[in-house]
Amino acid sequence: MKEAMGGISLFQIVVVFLLLFTGVMCMTINHSKAFGVKDEIINVIETEVLASYGTTTNYEINSDTVSKIVDLLNEVGYRITGKCPDGNWIGYDRNGNEVGNNSASFCIRAINVGEAYHRDLLNKCKRVGCTVTEGDLPSMVYYDVALFYQLDIPVIKDAFNLKLYGSTKPLFG
Repeated sequence: MKEAMGGISLFQIVVVFLLLFTGVMCMTINHSKAFGVKDEIINVIETEVLASYGTTTNYEINSDTVSKIVDLLNEVGYRITGKCPDGNWIGYDRNGNEVGNNSASFCIRAINVGEAYHRDLLNKCKRVGCTVTEGDLPSMVYYDVALFYQLDIPVIKDAFNLKLYGSTKPLFG
């Protein structure tokens, strides 16, 4: 009887370690898939926004860019959703519709670096007595991208919904 009780506890330990190992493997696979999708989304944004700069006066993510991102998500089978971070993030679902901050497949926000840099330069120039005009600085914008991945443990299902962030290079105009 003593060996039977020891065998059961050893079996439970093996099952727990097997579940932990499987969960880590699933998280690693989900993270690497989300990382690759994030890089592809950044490439799409950089090429599409720069290509459309001549037709618009500012850097905008238009419906063509969103549809290319949606096609990319459908091509790789990326289906994880989550809640966008707080701030000026715009969330999109798998069809390319804006969904706000809840149940988004990916989130994007534009950060106008040129305005902040211009404000900073004006404040510094006030102290030393120089002047800066609006045309002296190029317009600079970069985009932040947020994607989601999950820790899937076989019996528990999705235990955690984690975020993965990335940024484009500054786009000059």
